[in-house]
Amino acid sequence: MAKPSKVALKPVLDSSLAVPAWAVSSVFDRAKIVAWAGRVRPLRAEMIYPRVAGFIQSLSLDISDELAWSNIIHPIDRVRTIKFFDDIVDASAPLSLDYRVVDQEGSVVWLRHVVEKIETDKTGTRIQGFVEDIQAEKEYQLESLRVSEREQNRIGQDLHDDLCQVLAGLSCLMRVIEGRVVAKAPEELENLKELNQQIVDAMHRTRALTHGLFPGKIQIADIRGALLELASQVKARFKVQINTQFAGRFPKHSTAQIIQIYRISQEAMSNAIKHGRATDINVRLEAQPDGMQLSVHDNGSGFAKSENATPGVGLNIMKYRANMLGGEIAVLDRSPSGVMVRLNYPAETS
Repeated sequence: MAKPSKVALKPVLDSSLAVPAWAVSSVFDRAKIVAWAGRVRPLRAEMIYPRVAGFIQSLSLDISDELAWSNIIHPIDRVRTIKFFDDIVDASAPLSLDYRVVDQEGSVVWLRHVVEKIETDKTGTRIQGFVEDIQAEKEYQLESLRVSEREQNRIGQDLHDDLCQVLAGLSCLMRVIEGRVVAKAPEELENLKELNQQIVDAMHRTRALTHGLFPGKIQIADIRGALLELASQVKARFKVQINTQFAGRFPKHSTAQIIQIYRISQEAMSNAIKHGRATDINVRLEAQPDGMQLSVHDNGSGFAKSENATPGVGLNIMKYRANMLGGEIAVLDRSPSGVMVRLNYPAETS
């Protein structure tokens, strides 16, 4: 096939259809992704294109400063981000990491750093890839969690205020009927007592369910109290043994952090019971020199052995919640002794 003539392209480039320079600049200014090349240990950018992209401009970077990129990483994500890039020497591309940076106004911006190429020589390790502004995506995800949380709270509150009260009323009514019927048909006493007991049991199960959907106590509790409350509710609802351990001195956790940790623990326990058929679950929260570690270890059947088994929505949500804490979560198969969910997060994340 003949190569196209360069002369034939000239009229097109000179035509009125050519994109004006100001338009190109405007497109770049609104760009949400840039090419990124640089080095690790320390993490620094050597080339960013286009530099005029809006989110890059907001970071006010001085590439001549070799620590510039490391310095803009949000304190919550700094440890895990630096570790990710320090360990990249032994990894294979492509791979990516979501983390937060702080712009010149002090605002938080979520970025997705994609590494497409890794080269190591005597001078160190050089990486190439892309950096994408994913602030809008993270805001959508966070709002989805907030909507889910509000809806669970609403359902839990409705169950508590409505259904539980109805069941309590039915139980009182059954006792009244029991007194009237027994006088005429004493043989029905045991049946009526059994029926009333089933109503009471249904009320207790509903209350336990409302506490899982609407964990109001964690709004004011510390992290230790929140996990103890969760353990108590899971034990009552599912009739399994929950063992809690706490080690070290814990920093104060914000309500937002407590909710994330509570929900991660709740999902881990639920999976252990429903999928692993666990009867004994150990929950341990430990203060470590470099942060906090939460582990939920069960005695269930372990991972599904199906070749088609894929991570569920619950696991993805747990990973997102860990991300919001600036931490990392791992789900480890400990067959034949069940599964361990391990969450590591910074000690001071408020």
